[in-house]
Amino acid sequence: MEGHVVMEEEVQPKQQTSWFQWWNRNDTNNNNQTETSVPEGIEDSSNITNENAKNSGGWYAGLVSTVAALPIPTLRGKMPMVNVNDSTRYSQLDIAQIEFLETEAKDVILQHSHSWCWFEELTDLDKDLQSWTERPGVASVYDTGSGRCPLPLPKYPMDTHPGYHVYIKNSLLLPQETPSEIYHTQPLRTKIATAFKDYYNFPNGKHLYLKESRNNLKIEKKTVIISVVGWLPEKYEKLTLGEQRTAQYFSKKLAQSLKHESPSEILSLSFECPLDSKELNEVFEECQLLLRHWEHIFKDAQAIYFIGVYHSVPLIILLAKYILSRHEELKFDKDTYVGMLAIESCFQGYRFWDHSIDSSQTSEADDVTAENDYSKMQKNKEKILFQGLHKNEQDILSKIKNYNDLDSSESKLLQAELDWLVHNWDSFRLSMVGKLYDNFMSVTQKLAIDYFHPKIIRNIWVDGQYFDLDSKKPEELHLPDYIMKTPRFEYDLTIPDRRIFEISLIDNFLLTQNLGRKEFVSILKLISPFFISRSYNPNTVTSSIKKQRTAATKLWFQQMEAKWNTMEPTFEGNFSFNELPESISTVHNFLEYTQYLTVKSPELFQTYSEIYDDDIIFKNFIENTLLTKRPLTKKHLVILRDNLNPTSILNTVNQYDLVWKFHESLCNFIKIKNIPIQDYPKCLHFTIALDSILWKTIYNDPKRFQRNTKEAKNRLRQLLDAYQTWDPPTKGLVHLKNVLSVLSSYDDIRLLIEDIQN
Repeated sequence: MEGHVVMEEEVQPKQQTSWFQWWNRNDTNNNNQTETSVPEGIEDSSNITNENAKNSGGWYAGLVSTVAALPIPTLRGKMPMVNVNDSTRYSQLDIAQIEFLETEAKDVILQHSHSWCWFEELTDLDKDLQSWTERPGVASVYDTGSGRCPLPLPKYPMDTHPGYHVYIKNSLLLPQETPSEIYHTQPLRTKIATAFKDYYNFPNGKHLYLKESRNNLKIEKKTVIISVVGWLPEKYEKLTLGEQRTAQYFSKKLAQSLKHESPSEILSLSFECPLDSKELNEVFEECQLLLRHWEHIFKDAQAIYFIGVYHSVPLIILLAKYILSRHEELKFDKDTYVGMLAIESCFQGYRFWDHSIDSSQTSEADDVTAENDYSKMQKNKEKILFQGLHKNEQDILSKIKNYNDLDSSESKLLQAELDWLVHNWDSFRLSMVGKLYDNFMSVTQKLAIDYFHPKIIRNIWVDGQYFDLDSKKPEELHLPDYIMKTPRFEYDLTIPDRRIFEISLIDNFLLTQNLGRKEFVSILKLISPFFISRSYNPNTVTSSIKKQRTAATKLWFQQMEAKWNTMEPTFEGNFSFNELPESISTVHNFLEYTQYLTVKSPELFQTYSEIYDDDIIFKNFIENTLLTKRPLTKKHLVILRDNLNPTSILNTVNQYDLVWKFHESLCNFIKIKNIPIQDYPKCLHFTIALDSILWKTIYNDPKRFQRNTKEAKNRLRQLLDAYQTWDPPTKGLVHLKNVLSVLSSYDDIRLLIEDIQN
């Protein structure tokens, strides 16, 4: 088995307003400039993302064009060749040799041709925003001298956003934000019953339990972070994930959350890999070779965390198996905590959904026609996705969908490696998280619903913007307009009544998966495609909606420009992060001004609010790893062979299956005992922060769990009530409402329970 990785560099730009003097106290580059006109491209503001910052002019664009114009052999030919091997030390090199290695490494990073990693010590990572891009580290680039002699650099050699940023979170994590919400400690009677069942080979230990105490769970020794990001062609990335972050970004976000555990040392290896142009096994081999120079960092590690996104998740599975299987050689023991965070995973491939062209006329009588229409649509969609790509890129990226076939070689490899991890490493935990509202993959695909094991914990991230809760218009959110001395604010927003049903539906059925109930896999597969919509990605939205959003954004920007041209924040004297100018010291003004700057000057300022930026995800991941107790008996990974794989949400047969599966699932649900009592309705957590949110510890409450079916029936009542006010906005969810219209005929929960039990 093999694999691979890659990355690049940036410079602090000149600031545009005096307000940035507060944002970062380094004033040396400040240069007061103001723009009063609507920025170019505002007509296409629905597509304003962090990509603007990546693609904006400046040093990076100039460097890329310069390097592209200078063939690498010619550039290298002007410099003395440096012969290095694995025994070469950096201290042995002279200035000319070091310059050659730096140029060689940066050339390869710019080309995205080979894997590379960035080592960084993150123990003292602070809140200073400049420290995120100006910290020193060590680069190792495959097939260069630095791959054999790691190269110290003053800062990260890959393009990241060089300006300022603020985190504005408006989201919710289902079905829990900490394992303490849904798990409890294991009673003695359960331990005895589990041992008895295991002895007689009966099914047992469906889910995890909490450890008896949180005491002594602090990671006081070394923690190692391995983050991996695979490259994607720009258009492909926009049409699928929308955007990614760098591997270094994930390492630092996790390190911020880990500081709560007070480890004595946090070391990180951030891999960037050409997974868009090389086979997984080839990239894996490159990563193995790069790891040779960093094996010493694992010595005495008390915890190791892996992070991957989309198509890099299979690679972190291979890397984790490779590292853990050599734990004696790397000098860490089998008690080491090992956590893996898979964001928007490609574990179960993808397929294309387009509800606008799905045919509602398909039935058993014309299966052949339906299958032909489905295959034709898949080919057309894939053609659009791969448009403009090289043949090699198309061949490599097309294999991602093969994970959808559990008998494919790609899937078989993952199954074998993951089985080794869950069976052989007691403290291993896999946390999978994905977006609920998506234009590409369904919930069950990105959460690999057919992979069953107690050590797999699944979560869904809900973005509040799709409830028409726009943080650019704080007065419409009914946020209190508090005075803020510092940019830190937290508030719970109510989910609109018209959307509570869809959240409760997915929340309840996803909870069953974390409780180890296989019988609910089918219903999740059937309902998850209804949450797919082109409107959930600004790069795939229909032209009519795009036009509406552009007009609304343009009007909002003009209003903000008129306001802030006369209220530009100014500073007098020496200010720190602890004091905001009066003009932006209220919640509403701060939100308006920061998002106005994001639109006006995206190369200098960004607001971050995506799934990759949510600290709750990282907190939940850490607690899943540290707070849960290993199962009493070792278990192998189970692959579920569920045959319900709908090709269209409008297919008559699929609708029939859904109605009966829904009935069956409700019948099974109200029989579940010990379902945890949670807040209802759940709230969106709205926060403003410069770095990370406040860590709120939630302790296990035994009163949450009752050994009866009372809470299950209570949740069904809540679901029935929520259906009556459900008013979804997208074609898929509207159709789901129609399919489940039988619920509208019940006004009494007792009648519904009576019917489903009979």
